[in-house]
Amino acid sequence: MQKLIDLKKRMRTVENIQSVTRTLATVSSAKLSRTRRRAAGLREYAQEMRDILHQQQRYLSGTDAAALAAISPFFVTHEPARTVTLLFITGDRGMCGNYNQAASRLALGFIEKRQEAGAAVAVIAKGAKGERYLRRKTDAQVVFADGWTRAGVTTEDVEGLYALATERFLSGQADEIWALYTRFYSPLKRVPRLVKLLPVAAERLAGAAGDGAGPALAWSYEPDFGSVVDELVSQFVHIQIEDVLLESYASEQGARMVTMEEATERADRSLHEMRMRYNRLRRESITTDLISVLFASQMRSDEEADDRAAADETVGAG
Repeated sequence: MQKLIDLKKRMRTVENIQSVTRTLATVSSAKLSRTRRRAAGLREYAQEMRDILHQQQRYLSGTDAAALAAISPFFVTHEPARTVTLLFITGDRGMCGNYNQAASRLALGFIEKRQEAGAAVAVIAKGAKGERYLRRKTDAQVVFADGWTRAGVTTEDVEGLYALATERFLSGQADEIWALYTRFYSPLKRVPRLVKLLPVAAERLAGAAGDGAGPALAWSYEPDFGSVVDELVSQFVHIQIEDVLLESYASEQGARMVTMEEATERADRSLHEMRMRYNRLRRESITTDLISVLFASQMRSDEEADDRAAADETVGAG
């Protein structure tokens, strides 16, 4: 009987866990769907901006560093880079497979490599998991740390990180700004990646579409070429920050959805096995009780028969 009681408690515990994992999977699926729609819309916008910037490459090609710096401070390079700031994006919670761990290992390798080269590394941490990991594993300074809200990627998040990153670059606190995020391909495929946000290299704006192929277009600029490109580059950096946030958030939700669905399936299998065991033990218990009842009944019948036999002998002797 005690085994049945213990097994029933275990089944109730697994059922509670299954309820939690199923709920988390459903919530993550909804968040992933919403984030993927936002990311898809941003990709279209970002691609249009890249196309415009690609077409300006013929004006930027051959321009020296001083002229580029006059167009936009985001073109200013420092060689070698002595101070580096890393925008490191992870989640606030676990239960999402190796999402946080994979990004954290890549961040640790990047920091150690830059420190070995003599650069001072500062970290802007978005997500509590990554912040705690780096505080344990490295001596890199975490200059800013923030978590996620229930709304996911918000305008306030994007504006705040953009202002912080560009302020550090423009003030000379950082020679380079890098972002470490997780690129989303599907709920089953996520790849941690590093991308340089600042300075913007002119050749990065060219890409495959800016190599001079096709007829050159005639452009008119108002108020002037420098002002237009300066604004475009600023928006380009802004979009990159929003993009890495959306990609990371989608990756986290996809990882949590898959992990929780797998946990729910494992709970189903465990419950099935425990129910089979419970039914088997219950049948054994019932069988044992029936045998006990039958044995007791037989013993009582034997005793009554013995009593009757003894009574008959007494009457016969009298």
